[in-house]
Amino acid sequence: MVRILSELPRREEYSPLKNRRLLIGLTASSSIYRSIDLIRKLIRMGAKIKVVMTRESLSLITPDLVEWATGPKPLIEFTGRAEHIELTNWAEAFIIVPATLNTIAKIAYGIGDQLLHLTAITMMGAGKKLAILPTMNMKLYNSPQYREALNKLASYSNVSIINPLIDEGKAKFPPLDDVAHCIDALVNRGRDLEGKHILVTAGPTIEYIDPVRIITNNSSGLMGVLLAREAVCRGATVDLVHGPLRIDPPYNVNKYPVTTTAQMAKTISKLTNEKQYDAAIFAAAPADYTVLSRSRKKISTRELGSLVIRLKQTPKTVKFVSRNNRPKLMIIFSAETIDNHLELVEKARNKLVDYNADLAIANNVSISGIGFSSSYIDACIVSRDSYECMGVIRKEVLMRKIIDLIKQNI
Repeated sequence: MVRILSELPRREEYSPLKNRRLLIGLTASSSIYRSIDLIRKLIRMGAKIKVVMTRESLSLITPDLVEWATGPKPLIEFTGRAEHIELTNWAEAFIIVPATLNTIAKIAYGIGDQLLHLTAITMMGAGKKLAILPTMNMKLYNSPQYREALNKLASYSNVSIINPLIDEGKAKFPPLDDVAHCIDALVNRGRDLEGKHILVTAGPTIEYIDPVRIITNNSSGLMGVLLAREAVCRGATVDLVHGPLRIDPPYNVNKYPVTTTAQMAKTISKLTNEKQYDAAIFAAAPADYTVLSRSRKKISTRELGSLVIRLKQTPKTVKFVSRNNRPKLMIIFSAETIDNHLELVEKARNKLVDYNADLAIANNVSISGIGFSSSYIDACIVSRDSYECMGVIRKEVLMRKIIDLIKQNI
């Protein structure tokens, strides 16, 4: 049956951690103040939170502030009630954020002299998920003791390391959205893309009319950024080729910024010739036209009351994928203005053939507030012999579905 676009379901909010029980560990790192905002964000994502603090962390932040952020009072000391067992039974995952070298080393070598350390050890013994975000000075981060302890923890299947942001000679607390997304991905999926290499394109490109005027489109790059973040949080190595984004790219991907469509095409060609990708997702919205002749100087509005610009097509970036080193799975995005989903699917199938792709994410951009520069998308996932139209959904929902499909098919 053809679904008329006016019959799309109401939008739903995104609560990926709804009713998930998370234990948060706080240690004496100077970045601990960021954890309060993180906890509040995780609660808004639906999580139920309990907090365990080390004694040393009390010199940096008060239990009253933590209680205000979470609701329940944080736990700090042993009381003889076997709290480490109670917490392990309650929690689905333990996230220690931030984690100091002292805490990491004690957990790695089984020193349970505080409630936080003993609870982490107990969680590992119960086979539950433990995630650690280390933050410290680079001299500590580069120490052999830290590397030994970290590698020991990382060797356990139920332990994940959230890499810090390396900046200004420090291993810092990464951007809040990136950390929250990684926690969501670890809790709901785990690091199921370890060892995989994924290429993602994102954002618009721009074409210059003169040194100050451009041709572009309304893409913010959100979809591509979400896809790259999801993949890297699930363990993949991600190369992100992006135009001028309105949002920050993930801190933990390899970034290849470009400006024009030709530059994006050239970068795609270079990367796919040099590397073997398990999957490539072409979520960017490159400008389709460029000027036939760019003016070297700013065009004067005083001299020209009207302006006629001749345009030519830009290169189709997907067609610059290496023919000899094609990614194992190729996913394209197809934005259309259409009246029904059957038309959307048909146009997407034509592009699958044109670009020799495996899947197309066909999205309708004719509805105000949907698609470009929006948190919502009206999308169909299209293959050559089947399709699924999901109606208006959050881009995060589509993001996870796409990465799940990659996991199933590579």
